[in-house]
Amino acid sequence: MQAVILAGGVGKRVFPLAVNEPKPMFKVLGKPLIQYVVETTKEAGLEDFIIVTGHGSERIKDYFGDGGNLGVDISYTYQKKALGTANALETTKDFVEDHFFVLNADDIFDASLIRNMIKLLKETDSEIVLSCKPVEETWRWGIIKVENERVTEIVEKPRQGQEPSNLAVIGAYIMTKRIFDYYERIAVSDHQYEDAIQEFIKDKNVVRAVRYDGFFSAYKYPWDLFTINEYLMNKHVHGQIIEDEVSVSEKAQIEENVWIKQGTRILEGACVRGPCYVGSNSVIGNNSLIWNNSSIGDNCVVGFSSEIKNSLIGNNCWFHTNYVGDSIISDNCSFGAGTITANFRFDEKNVFLKIDGKEIDSGRTKFGVIMAEDCKTGVNSCLLPGVRIGPRSIVGPGVCLYDDLEPNKMMLVDQKSYVKRENRIAVSPMKRRELMKKLMKYKNMGV
Repeated sequence: MQAVILAGGVGKRVFPLAVNEPKPMFKVLGKPLIQYVVETTKEAGLEDFIIVTGHGSERIKDYFGDGGNLGVDISYTYQKKALGTANALETTKDFVEDHFFVLNADDIFDASLIRNMIKLLKETDSEIVLSCKPVEETWRWGIIKVENERVTEIVEKPRQGQEPSNLAVIGAYIMTKRIFDYYERIAVSDHQYEDAIQEFIKDKNVVRAVRYDGFFSAYKYPWDLFTINEYLMNKHVHGQIIEDEVSVSEKAQIEENVWIKQGTRILEGACVRGPCYVGSNSVIGNNSLIWNNSSIGDNCVVGFSSEIKNSLIGNNCWFHTNYVGDSIISDNCSFGAGTITANFRFDEKNVFLKIDGKEIDSGRTKFGVIMAEDCKTGVNSCLLPGVRIGPRSIVGPGVCLYDDLEPNKMMLVDQKSYVKRENRIAVSPMKRRELMKKLMKYKNMGV
């Protein structure tokens, strides 16, 4: 059976992470999310893929080619405009078989989901097979109504108390080629795909659903990457994986589940406390601390006395005397000495982000910065919880960044706010000597 992977969206909700890079190409543990989808689906027995591309299509094609490096066959179609799932699928109409999988390029799940869906298709008269998962917040999902083991209705975001069940549709489908006839009946929209399935059900066609209780996470918002990263870290990082040509100082500490890639150096006084991942040819400097599900990319320098906690760091990033907590940092970013990411509000409430003009609750009390590629910060800058920084932007020295910064912008402190005057304060060496004498009295007391 074929698998169609949808990778054509523009990723507005994950701004600024998909401005230049296709959303499914965000890397976790050194791999783009779409690669996990391909590998998981292959694990379930499928080897024939069609990837529907759009924004940044060449990045995906250059990375995967024909799929030979992964032992699969990959072909491509192109969606000219991001007009929804149905429109994306129509680009594959002349290439798909009678039944085919539809998967999102940045959903993470277990291979058992694919296997169980195939089994249900083979053992029943199903024409479409959906996947569903029990949820508590039913009003945030498309909820299915099931009668006599058949799906009889899909209710999009039902009102509380009016939901037909607690089973939410998740992003794995087995579709029939007949669905294309239904697309032609329905106007193009963001929900054309779901509307077509509903019309298919109304025509008394057989639609069933597999209930799935395993891990499933969709990359819809930036903070979803924390959940995905933690799952993949627990799945792939077992024990201490220290690859060839890794240099670890005898005075460094490597604790718990840690994966350190080839050519990386861990210097004196550094501590890498798992679960953690450190990419190839990186340097973890003196007295630095990396811990709590942090993922560091290739060719990074985590300099002296820096702490990186529960953060995803891209390739070619540099840090020096920094605190980076609960943050997402893309490729080629550099932090000036003393830059910190503030990740906790004074009132200890959840961090909200403004997305498409609406304040969206991240559901997280600990949340730092989201920074796109090719950014820099100056010395002693402070990035407040939940701020987003667009690609090729700079936060200047001493700036406390309260609001999002658009791509290709600089935020600087206005020098007009400074006052220059004559110095009338004398600095006396004698005063320093007197203070030193006082301190020396305590030298045997460990002061």
